[in-house]
Amino acid sequence: AISELAMSELPGVPNAVWTAKKKYSEPYDDYIIVTFINATLVLSIGETVEEVTDSGFLGNSSTLLCGTLMDDSMLQIHPSGIRHIRRDGRINEWKSTGKRNINKAACNERQVVIAQGSEIVYFE
Repeated sequence: AISELAMSELPGVPNAVWTAKKKYSEPYDDYIIVTFINATLVLSIGETVEEVTDSGFLGNSSTLLCGTLMDDSMLQIHPSGIRHIRRDGRINEWKSTGKRNINKAACNERQVVIAQGSEIVYFE
């Protein structure tokens, strides 16, 4: 059976919604990531659903894709680049080159691929 556990008002109509884990090996997700035209909102899942302000996610940009990697770090792909958020809070950034934004993205627990116009870029 499906049970509604929480409901929360959003500041607008989302473009996409994902769930993500703090630890890759955990069976349940810890975060709800909601993206809008020019913003991303990270919510924690617990007894209540609350906004997380120290997630490492870029909040003033839309998110194209996000997920948890095998090393328990998180990934946020946004139009201007990729944020690799390590478990200890350190953030590595890859910026898209020139004036080309990222159009599409896919990832699994070890690999990332992005499309920038007619170019594909692959990461491990």
